[in-house]
Amino acid sequence: MTRRSQVMTALALVVVVLTGDGAAAQCAMCKTLLATPEGQAMIAGLRSGILLLLAAPFAVFATVATLAVRAQRRRRAAATAGAGRE
Repeated sequence: MTRRSQVMTALALVVVVLTGDGAAAQCAMCKTLLATPEGQAMIAGLRSGILLLLAAPFAVFATVATLAVRAQRRRRAAATAGAGRE
């Protein structure tokens, strides 16, 4: 990466961070509802649901990564054992 592209990337990052709007872009009715105990319970349920939905992709990735690492180790061990016989 050239010096110019590094400077441009840093400048773009600064602009994005400094000009970003707050995450409170909700209507007045939603803000009022979420301030109530029922609204807080709804938020807690939403967060739990998001975590539950994230669990499946992480489990699949972990399984595939584990199988790939094991297969690579087996291939490497087989290649080392085969080279030792010659």
